[in-house]
Amino acid sequence: MPLIRWLLNVGPLWNTPDEFTQALNYLPPPTHQNILNYVRPADRKLALASQLLQHLIVSKHRNIPFSHVTIVKNFGGIRGGRPVFVGDRAAGIQGLEYNVSHHGTVVAITSRLEAPVESGGKEDKGGGIGVDVLQYEKRPGYVDGNLGAVMEWVDGFEVGEVFTKGEMNGARGAVVRGNGGEGKMREVVKAVHLNWTLKEAYVKAVGTGLVTDLTAVDFEVDGVCEVVDRGERSRGVKVWLGKGAGRRRGDEWYFEVERVQVGEGVEGSYCVAMATQAEGLGEEDKNGVWQWLNYEADMVPFIRS
Repeated sequence: MPLIRWLLNVGPLWNTPDEFTQALNYLPPPTHQNILNYVRPADRKLALASQLLQHLIVSKHRNIPFSHVTIVKNFGGIRGGRPVFVGDRAAGIQGLEYNVSHHGTVVAITSRLEAPVESGGKEDKGGGIGVDVLQYEKRPGYVDGNLGAVMEWVDGFEVGEVFTKGEMNGARGAVVRGNGGEGKMREVVKAVHLNWTLKEAYVKAVGTGLVTDLTAVDFEVDGVCEVVDRGERSRGVKVWLGKGAGRRRGDEWYFEVERVQVGEGVEGSYCVAMATQAEGLGEEDKNGVWQWLNYEADMVPFIRS
């Protein structure tokens, strides 16, 4: 079966207390408080959608009732570990590894439908697949709408040792692709967000316990932004791992990144990136598309069945 890619737009969903409560009650009671801990309604909706998608992907692909799904939040007893479905060996139910991300009004979830492997130790070593979604063109709300402020924001990724020298050069150099002040700002924001989603997806796939230096993960994205801007998926991302004499090409990793649209203009433009081990992936996996789920048509009937 091809690699699973699902997207859900929560913008039009659960905008009344009754609608939200009805959807919340589809989930096991232990999950409710974590969702309700969020203060902003927008954040609560994203948390609710994340839980619904996690339970749905397990229910559908492990053939168990939605209400019987139990997600382990910190796999292996590791604080900050990833959520997984561990399965039930005695009942012959295999576990399920997946990864989920959300931003704006969009939630993304992906899975290779493989069982999780407990690595032991005190660090999360990842599940071999990661996804990150981010509004592509929209600058953060705390960044003023002028080029100087945007470039100062970019500088923070160097000061914070998030981006490598090459990644910083790419982000700063993106300014030449834009026309006028607004166009220049937008190109820089896109370059930053493209790099960030790739790096975040990789870190989630590998496990936060194994990535202690983000500048030891160096992405080359020459020409990638142009492909993404055409509305196509780019598989031309290269990554270099390590530093100094130990620096090497990370050819064992598969990366893809593309643009998805949920509405008009900057607000509706998103960038979604995936990182996973290249071994075992076929062309059918690589060519699979992100499927936009319709909550009422694709999710509710399955949840209720």
